[in-house]
Amino acid sequence: MEELLTNFMHFIDAEADSDKSFDPDKKIADQFDYLFDETDFRIALIKFEMNQHIDIPRTPLNYQLTLRELCAKISELSPIKKPNIPAFLKKKRAEMAKITQEMAADLSRIFG
Repeated sequence: MEELLTNFMHFIDAEADSDKSFDPDKKIADQFDYLFDETDFRIALIKFEMNQHIDIPRTPLNYQLTLRELCAKISELSPIKKPNIPAFLKKKRAEMAKITQEMAADLSRIFG
């Protein structure tokens, strides 16, 4: 479980635009701000899933957990079976593309 947490923290750190460290023992939702928001967390989560070959169910409750608690739940999930990995990665790339489109639409609204 600690290895999962360390790996997840690596992906969070890569997405964070802040010197502020993400606290694995504080609720995830309480750590969102203008430099690290839900979108950044979603990107880190998808990259983590792709790296670990684990499909993590999305629920709003995930953000009410600490990262340590979420990793404990993740450690109970079964990894994607080897023959299913290409389809899994394709699905995750599609999720990343959707987030990119959402971000582009937001920027378009802001800058018109």
